[in-house]
Amino acid sequence: MKTKSPYRNKSCSKEIKISERFNPKTINKIAIQSGYKKRARGKINAKSLIIGFMMVLSKKKNTYDSWAQEISLNIGATISKQAIEERMCPETTLLTKMLLEEEFKKQLETRGLLNGRIPVPFNSIKVEDSTTFHLPEELSFVFPGNVSMGKKKSLIKVHALYDFKKNSFDYLDLHDFSKNDQSLASHSLAYLQSKDLLLRDMGFLVMDALEQLNTKGVYFISRKKAQIKVYDTETNQEINLLKVLRKKGYYDKEVFVGKKKMIKMRLVIVPVPFEQAAQRRRKAKQDRDKRLNHSKEYYELLGYSILLTNISESLCSAEMIKKLYELRWKIEIIFKSWKSCFFMEKLIPSKCKNQDRIYCMVYLFLLFILLFHVVWWKNNRIKLKREVNLSLIKMARFFIDNFYLIFNCENDRMLQKLIISKCRYDKRNDRLNLLQKYEQIAA
Repeated sequence: MKTKSPYRNKSCSKEIKISERFNPKTINKIAIQSGYKKRARGKINAKSLIIGFMMVLSKKKNTYDSWAQEISLNIGATISKQAIEERMCPETTLLTKMLLEEEFKKQLETRGLLNGRIPVPFNSIKVEDSTTFHLPEELSFVFPGNVSMGKKKSLIKVHALYDFKKNSFDYLDLHDFSKNDQSLASHSLAYLQSKDLLLRDMGFLVMDALEQLNTKGVYFISRKKAQIKVYDTETNQEINLLKVLRKKGYYDKEVFVGKKKMIKMRLVIVPVPFEQAAQRRRKAKQDRDKRLNHSKEYYELLGYSILLTNISESLCSAEMIKKLYELRWKIEIIFKSWKSCFFMEKLIPSKCKNQDRIYCMVYLFLLFILLFHVVWWKNNRIKLKREVNLSLIKMARFFIDNFYLIFNCENDRMLQKLIISKCRYDKRNDRLNLLQKYEQIAA
């Protein structure tokens, strides 16, 4: 006898199904190529291994025993924790890495389908940044970090390029802590086209990379480093920015940048709100790097947003340059959601000595996060845009807490009601949220 249970709802649409990304043929092909699949009837197939790990993540556990239980439930056969441990080998590391790369490949193949609103004259707006995750100190032999109070730390760096138009990532790369942002400055060139706009922090400000962006016809906006000198284009004399700002309070003019390269760029300087300036100064005073001895002039300049760009004044006003650069905080919010919601550093076992297990977990963590952004967050935002402005951090928490229902697309209507109720931005009349700012710029 059929019942009208409220839990018997129509399943999710195909584009929002997380399970749709795990095509058995594709995974089987990669499993063979990586060497993971060597026997036709191996109990732990690649798909069940991946899904089992993601179910473990959603329950905020990460042991071989819990992983084995999830796989057993998935395939309907008992799997021991020793069987999972035996699978932590170079072939599985390669499998997880190739699956992550395959997900990026799918993403790049769908370029241009969403036709997001981008302000003229840009084809797309991309944000580049990196973040580090602290791992248990015992893992410093795999991911060495800095030394603090005589102890070797373990850190992993994730380097990302986020595309506003697609509302997803062009890439997420994994690096050890020794690779600083300057050494990564040219890596994004392969993913940029003429008339793309690249927003990046001053850590990526490298003269050679800026020349390459200019040659390729890519627009950019970057914060200026304090130690980089700027020169008058007529006299070639160094410009005393603080002296100019004390008189005018702003600056918008073409300058030469760098003593050796002397690259012509537009320098835009506008004051920042008092609260933001105060926060910058507090952060600078708390910097524990003993090599830094900030001057009074340095602290005074923290009251301004100092930006370098190759966008002419005829295309964008100084105020628009500032608004565009503020979109860079999108990736900061994404990184914050990873650290506060996805618990990567807390879920990697401190006593683990198996490098392959560590690499597998990190790649699967990134795949899990990527599926959240590329499939679930992006499509829900499109689907529910007219009803509610969704908070990325709240959606990330919801994704973790309800992953089983989301993966199996159970009770779709109830999930949507909960999203609208639990994941919206708090209504505020005194300021716009980031998505509203973007839509205001793009309009």
